[in-house]
Amino acid sequence: MYRTIVNGNDIKTMDMILKQIKNLKNSMPDSEIEVVFTRSAVKALLKNSEYRDKIREIIDSGVKMNACINTLKEMNLSKDDVDTSIGIGFVDAGVEEIVKKQAEGYSYLQL
Repeated sequence: MYRTIVNGNDIKTMDMILKQIKNLKNSMPDSEIEVVFTRSAVKALLKNSEYRDKIREIIDSGVKMNACINTLKEMNLSKDDVDTSIGIGFVDAGVEEIVKKQAEGYSYLQL
């Protein structure tokens, strides 16, 4: 089975990020995919985000999506600002999650 850790970090390219994640899952349906949103991309995970429906659809397909807590803090946001009702999770530090997943054999994809 293929396992991939994806980092999305720029809200300006969010449509492309979500499209690529969806394409990856559709082309490799049995793969394990985890996404960590950092920097400005974490804004896509906030309540009332314009990306909510697309993100929920991807999560419903089996992709795990996480917000970086360090990024939230840097942006003066909290976990309460994130739309957890659609299945978004959290990691303490995006960079740490990426390093750990790579050590576990995950492929790394920067979008």
